[in-house]
Amino acid sequence: MRWALPILCLLAAGCSLPSAILPGSGAPSDERVGGGIVKIVLPKGALADCQSVDDCTLVRAAEATLRAGGTHFALLPGHGGSTQKGYAYIKVFTLAPGEGAPSGTMSVEEALHFFRRQPVQAAS
Repeated sequence: MRWALPILCLLAAGCSLPSAILPGSGAPSDERVGGGIVKIVLPKGALADCQSVDDCTLVRAAEATLRAGGTHFALLPGHGGSTQKGYAYIKVFTLAPGEGAPSGTMSVEEALHFFRRQPVQAAS
């Protein structure tokens, strides 16, 4: 019976976590795999802030790279295929100013500039 009280306390503590700690449905669902690799969820279709599914994938990869503290990313092969439905893996790089980017990488700034659609300004 002594073991029951600590288990109940742990269960009660686990059920009473503040909502700020728990992931929300709208929160980005990036998963750091290790070695600078991040798993990102792919959009199911073109979203309001990009023109195509491919553009949205690059925008989401750039946003995930920013959240991981990186400056450049490489989209690893296989995304959108039969083995990776709904997600992709990216390799995140953090480069110092003036440092050359590895071949096949994309700058976060460039990806967001060229592939994220800017909000339409309301006419006044």
